[in-house]
Amino acid sequence: MKKIGPTCIFLLLTWSASATAASFDCAKAQSGVEKAICADAEVSAFDEYLARYYAAARSTLGRAADCMRADQLQWLRAVRNACTDPACLKKAYLERLGELDALQPGVSALRNVELPRVPTLVWIVPPAADKVAAPPKPAAKPLVARGRLVNEIVQGDGFVLRTAEGAAHILLLTMFLDSPTDTQLEVLAKEAKATFLARGYEARDPGGKAYYEPSRCVFLYRLP
Repeated sequence: MKKIGPTCIFLLLTWSASATAASFDCAKAQSGVEKAICADAEVSAFDEYLARYYAAARSTLGRAADCMRADQLQWLRAVRNACTDPACLKKAYLERLGELDALQPGVSALRNVELPRVPTLVWIVPPAADKVAAPPKPAAKPLVARGRLVNEIVQGDGFVLRTAEGAAHILLLTMFLDSPTDTQLEVLAKEAKATFLARGYEARDPGGKAYYEPSRCVFLYRLP
């Protein structure tokens, strides 16, 4: 992970008008991790920035905001709250900021800080609104694949993730396209040299071919 210079740290620590820049009231901190955040001014600043990044990401994602909320809760439980020292917290916050950086509008983007090179979340495909055509499938198994994002709407499939091994997983079926998601994936599919990672759940067509389950959130990352 790249180091942050003293000047950048100063800017972070003086950015907030409050004595501690945590996103929550440090006077009411109860858990060990909350107290550790409030005890370190740099970590407190990162916590405040992440709160802004998270809010901006939810706004950018529109109908997939609930997917972002669930993912943030999972990150808090499994990553941040597993830390037992400031160094671990700083690493966790910086990596999460790097993960959400691509979803930030210019006004909320973190400046003067070099974020680590990590897979960057560029979009979330929300569950299909049509619950009849895409009924909930809570028992679906996880599906993670990496490859090129290809626009195959004309062919009738939708947006497809094509792996280096030749597999093709439909990320979003044509029948479930909606304007915001359609537009954003169309833009990303034009990044011919980019490699993406898609994280979601598996469904199978009658021929046994795997595609991303449309009743569940699908997270799309650009790999560094």
